[in-house]
Amino acid sequence: MSGRQRVAVVTGGGGGIGAAIAEELARRGWYIVTVDPLVTVDGTERLTENAETTASRIEAAGGSARASSASVTDADAVRALFQELADELGGLDAVVNVAGITRKSGFAEGTEEDWSALLHVHLGGYLNVLAAALPLMAAAGHGRMLGVTSGSGWRAADAGGYSCAKRAVANLTWQLGRVVPPGVTVNAISPIAATRMVAAAVERARQEGRVGGGGGLSLFRSMPGPADMGPIGAYLVDDRLGWCSGRVFFTGGSELALIDEPRLLEVVRSQDAVSLAGVLREVVPRAFAPAEAKQASEGGGNPRFGPVFEAPDGEIEAGEVRSCVVVSDRPAMSSSLAAVLEARSIACHHVEVAGGFAEAASRLRSVVESVGPLDAVVVARAGGPSTGHGADGWQQVLAEHEGIIEQIHADAGWARAAADYASGAGRPLRLVTLTDAVTAGGRSRAQASAQLARVSRATTEGRVSAFAMSIEATDKEAARPAGELVAHLLTAPGAGALVGAELVVGAGWLGLRSHPRPLTSVVYGGPQVPPWLDPVLGEIVGASGRAWPKEVP
Repeated sequence: MSGRQRVAVVTGGGGGIGAAIAEELARRGWYIVTVDPLVTVDGTERLTENAETTASRIEAAGGSARASSASVTDADAVRALFQELADELGGLDAVVNVAGITRKSGFAEGTEEDWSALLHVHLGGYLNVLAAALPLMAAAGHGRMLGVTSGSGWRAADAGGYSCAKRAVANLTWQLGRVVPPGVTVNAISPIAATRMVAAAVERARQEGRVGGGGGLSLFRSMPGPADMGPIGAYLVDDRLGWCSGRVFFTGGSELALIDEPRLLEVVRSQDAVSLAGVLREVVPRAFAPAEAKQASEGGGNPRFGPVFEAPDGEIEAGEVRSCVVVSDRPAMSSSLAAVLEARSIACHHVEVAGGFAEAASRLRSVVESVGPLDAVVVARAGGPSTGHGADGWQQVLAEHEGIIEQIHADAGWARAAADYASGAGRPLRLVTLTDAVTAGGRSRAQASAQLARVSRATTEGRVSAFAMSIEATDKEAARPAGELVAHLLTAPGAGALVGAELVVGAGWLGLRSHPRPLTSVVYGGPQVPPWLDPVLGEIVGASGRAWPKEVP
């Protein structure tokens, strides 16, 4: 950096956690640019101009700062601002993306507009920030990106568009962290603090009578303040942590926990099995279901399931599902699904894909009016195209996320249509969403789908049982095993154990993937980062053999 002052942009820096991180970085000598349109917590109205801003407080304390009213949803404005800063100040050393809004949103509630707004700000905004910052950092050979996800994106939380966006942000962090250029890091925090967004959510829950059981206002009062997030935020963009990339950390002011990325728990061969249906009858209840419940494999001991691959096909289950809607624009997948389901006496009604909530509801309603009651909905929509395998992996990851907002929105539209139908008809419904996940964006979309499915039963009084399936092979390779797995989920008595699980179809195999979860916790009792945190984190994330400074600046 040739001795120049370090430059950091903090989106959402007008208040809360963003302001705390901005002010902490300023105390450490950084030049700060806060990016915040200064709107209400739901993003609908601009706040009254206030003479005191984060930037003015920093300047009053002797620091260097300026404010921008750009919105992260305006890709051109963000790109122009970042380029302007790099040209004027000599570089862009760190970007902390805290910008966010809160609105009512869930599996079975929230307007289409609210869902869209949450996805565009929390996921689309972060993609805009990454697309503007990473080229500058890659050219300079140095830079720190710090995103913000949420426990609502890795715990089973009914937060709809917010949950889907935050789980995708976490997955984007894990993917980019492995392919960023030398000198650049991408990490994320999952903070908990008594911010105005949390206060708004608590008040909304109170008004709806959903406060109780130790939560709500009492929990809000026990949370750390936003100021407690400043030191850890500053620590995670400091040069000394340049060895760490692609990690998500929970932070609660006095505690840090590494959030483990989803990983395969169980894998079973699907290729060349005499009867794949027979394999699933054995493997799902004895391996997949226990692993999903415990989020850990019970294997690793004695050999399992060897004979099932050679066993002849038994009697095909009929089950209670008799009528199913298949929503797909993938001919091979659609044909395979229909063939396997119809062999089990399930009538399949093909429906064109829809672009949102209203369109999905209309098409589902038309089928019901035409053929009568439904028992299941299977959604298998195509994803975005692959960009191939270029030399710059981070560019490919970002390019393959193009269109993900619309794709998640459309998937959620069918979930909402299923929930509304099940509620109105007063009958159970099984929903299976097959996500085209052969690209980086497809994998993030699959994570969002799994996050949404986890709360299907709890939020619909048990009427909707949603299953998520990540298709990580070509349709030619995956169509038949995916069809068999869908048929099992719709007909097997014990398939309900996999509601909300992330099932995976690969080339020649089927698997079950875990959900994100805390891997290791570090408690240090206060917001100030202790000097021993570097080597401890090094051991936790497996960065052995590295040398860490002995003192925190």
